[in-house]
Amino acid sequence: MKKLLIILAFAFLPAVAGSFALHASVLAEDCMHDPIYERDWNAEITTGMRVRDIPCMESSVVLTTVPVGQVVHVIAETDGYYKIETKEGIIGWSGQWLLEPTYKSFTLNAPEEPKESLYDVVGHQFETAVMYLKNNGIIEGYSDGTFKPEQTVNRAEFTKIIIEAKLGANPTTYATGCFPDVQKTDWFAGYVCYAKQNGIIDGYSDGFFRPSNTINLAEAAKILVNTLDVEKPSVVSNIWYQVFIEAMQNKSFLPNTFSAIDQTVNRGEMAEMVWRIKENVHTQPFAQFQFQETQPSTPADPGALSSCSDANLPSSIDMSEVRDEWLVWYNSVRDQSGLHAYSYNDSLNYSATVWSEYSDSIGTMSHDRPGQSATGDYDYTLITQWFTDLGITFANQSGVTYSENVGWGTYKCSDTDCTDELLASARVIFDAFMAEKGTSYTGHYDSVMNKYFKEIGLGFSVNPEAERMYLTVHYAVELATNPGDVCE
Repeated sequence: MKKLLIILAFAFLPAVAGSFALHASVLAEDCMHDPIYERDWNAEITTGMRVRDIPCMESSVVLTTVPVGQVVHVIAETDGYYKIETKEGIIGWSGQWLLEPTYKSFTLNAPEEPKESLYDVVGHQFETAVMYLKNNGIIEGYSDGTFKPEQTVNRAEFTKIIIEAKLGANPTTYATGCFPDVQKTDWFAGYVCYAKQNGIIDGYSDGFFRPSNTINLAEAAKILVNTLDVEKPSVVSNIWYQVFIEAMQNKSFLPNTFSAIDQTVNRGEMAEMVWRIKENVHTQPFAQFQFQETQPSTPADPGALSSCSDANLPSSIDMSEVRDEWLVWYNSVRDQSGLHAYSYNDSLNYSATVWSEYSDSIGTMSHDRPGQSATGDYDYTLITQWFTDLGITFANQSGVTYSENVGWGTYKCSDTDCTDELLASARVIFDAFMAEKGTSYTGHYDSVMNKYFKEIGLGFSVNPEAERMYLTVHYAVELATNPGDVCE
């Protein structure tokens, strides 16, 4: 590399107007004109180094950078530059002052073997099903070549794949605002709205779809049966999912990896169920669930609670303490907003416990009353009749009569005093109610903070075997009639 040497000489002359400048070409490099000599030795980087495509600073392109301490292979030399090869196999030029000879060995990184698409399902119990979906264009897998068969599926992903299994394409004409939490621009909007408008899904009782929620077996069975036309058996039941589960297990379509109705579905299980349905496969091991016979038109029996609303709760739970604490939580947040305090009504404690126990008996928590034809709706007529059957009617103030909040949570306790455990689980539900403030859905929060309601009832059912508790809150402006002292 050659540069012109410039010698500036100054004489003591009178100052004159003007300026002194060097032309840019005087400092320019003389690139690619010097001879190149072959070399064969290793060097260690002493200063962070840029590797360039030609031995030139101004007109070169930086190919990569090499950190201090890395060993490279020197393969050629020219004036001021070495031609080197990095361990990644990149060949280029770098300044000689950035490295020094070393006896350390140089090793090229072995190129990574290309992996077969969906390589992580090879040997998996659901390999046949996953490859069936891939070969039929229903799934593609992730960009890294994996399928992740053990990863859970959310409601949006599951709906998309099942609709594609039916249609083979995205039904974009259905990409409308079918749920408050499904926007037209969402990647899953077309599939979800198609499913709703074709009676495949209903959403939750509050009107939302909750696309990011993981999907469980009950929800998945409904979508599969309704979308892929699985034959439904004749079932008379209050349990909304029973007909869908029986439809799937009657045809051996449920993989034997399922042991509970509310178990989340993973990607492998999803593929297996689609494959079995599409190819009518009956030869694989399958899961079987038993259901108790129920009468859909019969409401929960008020006499099931004996003479008191808490008679069926374990003696290890002090419900007086639980209700006292719950009321403190409610009235504290109401007081902060300048609202009057709530008080308990024994009849509402009774009705709330009846509904919690009924929900426990069917293994799910919702507002759906026995005999309701469409699940997921808040049917005021049926709920009002349900209260009437218990001997409870409500006064009306400014169009406000009553409301109901429900929830379920984990409960695990075998101690002699389980009150704190129940309170901890109840607190999670209370906090969820309050967290709705300022969100797109505030139904539970609005009931807690309603300015007209004066009385509430709180009822529980606990299921130690399922490690669950069921909670119901009933609100009223005032009762017009009630069944009297339920604990008499």
